Amino acid sequence: MAHQRTKTKTDLDVTGFLSIMSIVTGLICLILFVIALRIAMNPKLIKVVSFKLFTSSRADPQNPKSPSYIDCGPEGLTLYPGKTKVSWNDLQRPENAVVQMLDKIQANADNEYVIVMVRPQSVKFYRSVRKMVGQRPIDVGYDAIDADFKVDWDAAVRALGMSEE
Repeated sequence: MAHQRTKTKTDLDVTGFLSIMSIVTGLICLILFVIALRIAMNPKLIKVVSFKLFTSSRADPQNPKSPSYIDCGPEGLTLYPGKTKVSWNDLQRPENAVVQMLDKIQANADNEYVIVMVRPQSVKFYRSVRKMVGQRPIDVGYDAIDADFKVDWDAAVRALGMSEE
């Protein structure tokens, strides 16, 4: 014959667990607050870059480096300063304008750097430029821009306080 078990009431002490849960809940709230604050302060995730402050981190603040720009578009490249246009066929030549620009920057690497601006539908040009830049010991910055962004080079020259070559 089977022996019937007697049921006893089990008491659980969860006070230690509750303190851990309150700490975890507080951390989750803090993380959510920080994320919400970042979104509220910059809802479109726009990165604001000041031309005067956009210098190499290794540069001397009293003598900032001067930038050159390569604007990668779907139809071709535009080089600044000079507003030189480079097509895909021109880019395939050994001594094209981009190579000449990068040679000049490499020769003056202590005083110059390059910023590559990338537009939508310009992957072919971007990859080619990135390969050329990656083979050189120069400072480089990349910036994704909208397709309809207009480059006002004259205003940039004034803001940077540099002279057109």
